[in-house]
Amino acid sequence: MNNEVLPPDLSEENNSSEKVMTWVGHLTELRERLLRVCLFFVLAFIILYPCSDKILNLLMYPLARTMQSTGGSQRVIFTGLAEGFLTHLKLAGFGAVLLTFPYLAYQVWRFISPGLYESERKFVRPVFIASPVLFILGGVFVFFVLTPVAFKFLLSFQQLNAGADVLPVVLEARLSEYLSFLTSLILAFGFSFQLPVVLVVLGRLGIITAQDLKGFRRYAIVFIFIAGAVLTPPDVVSQFALALPLLFLYESAVWYIQSLEKKTDQGYK
Repeated sequence: MNNEVLPPDLSEENNSSEKVMTWVGHLTELRERLLRVCLFFVLAFIILYPCSDKILNLLMYPLARTMQSTGGSQRVIFTGLAEGFLTHLKLAGFGAVLLTFPYLAYQVWRFISPGLYESERKFVRPVFIASPVLFILGGVFVFFVLTPVAFKFLLSFQQLNAGADVLPVVLEARLSEYLSFLTSLILAFGFSFQLPVVLVVLGRLGIITAQDLKGFRRYAIVFIFIAGAVLTPPDVVSQFALALPLLFLYESAVWYIQSLEKKTDQGYK
């Protein structure tokens, strides 16, 4: 009877150790890229803080323009002792977020691109370019389309020509509340305009199809109008101002996914 002891098979141990090293390498790279994004944000914040006055003037423009057209008090106040200083910090942080978003998309692309095939890179590259562009378009839409309509509606509740025995009702806008309101709208619209990017990626991965989105259209319309009611001032005009572009972006995503499916079918043929 042969009692020879065979050496252990080390192939499985080597494979497992290689997988662990691969995961460790990916996590290390992810940490480095997130650190770069954080450092970029801090650098952008430091650079933008001296320019916070210009950012403030830019963000005050929609309200100032509406106040000039409607009359009434044409000033903005702050009531807290440190509110002015904190507002400048928030403005620098807001500007840093806007500048960091494209850099974040770039770092995500650099992280995932080595693991993609060339055909997948050709598809994903435009998506990462479109994402910051749509984010900026959302902010521009708020600044030039939504705020003139919304502010005109909200300021219409002033009672400038009150009688002799009645005090006039005039808006005295508080600085922190106004900027929080406007910056929240800009960020909300910027992220909402990422809807087609998300849908196209899900369609490319095969998770959803154009037919699924067409069948879900009636529910999507309801959800979009609910989002418009939550994210915008409480008036119908502002709600439609958000809902209509989102509906257009939804239909654009359906059309694009459908065109991708047709190209795929033709390729198989």
